[in-house]
Amino acid sequence: MSAVDTSIRHVGRVLIRNHAGEVFLLRGKDPGEPHRPAFWFTPGGKIDPGETAQEAAARELQEEVGITVEPAALGEIIGTEDVTYRFNGVSYRQSGVFFALSHGSPRLHAEGLTALEAETIDLGQWWSLEQIQTTEETIYPEHLAEMLERLNNT
Repeated sequence: MSAVDTSIRHVGRVLIRNHAGEVFLLRGKDPGEPHRPAFWFTPGGKIDPGETAQEAAARELQEEVGITVEPAALGEIIGTEDVTYRFNGVSYRQSGVFFALSHGSPRLHAEGLTALEAETIDLGQWWSLEQIQTTEETIYPEHLAEMLERLNNT
């Protein structure tokens, strides 16, 4: 039986897009269940006490992909999520907000990762909307394609 985190994990995440409209995703594996397939996700993470969602997202951008931005540069919230999931033997409920940022050269920034992140994340890659819509791989959030379509139409 796995542990359960009964609190809601609040997160700030960023859709990093390039001039072609592709989005940069990170690939991870669950170190608690190494037999589970890898999954792709947007950069971002937990909002620490005293932080705004924009501040957390900006901090995570620096830590995970080496991009330094002022929190205000992330603009308004462009999407939300409310999900439950299991990771590293713990079940979580997560409430997240998403921001968008145009940037041409993010990269996986291994030096900024925590020990658990370094054990989890192994690759960063650009994805087109079509690739996201047709892949058999797992991508989080599940509604990423819809958020990208809305962004592309604004």
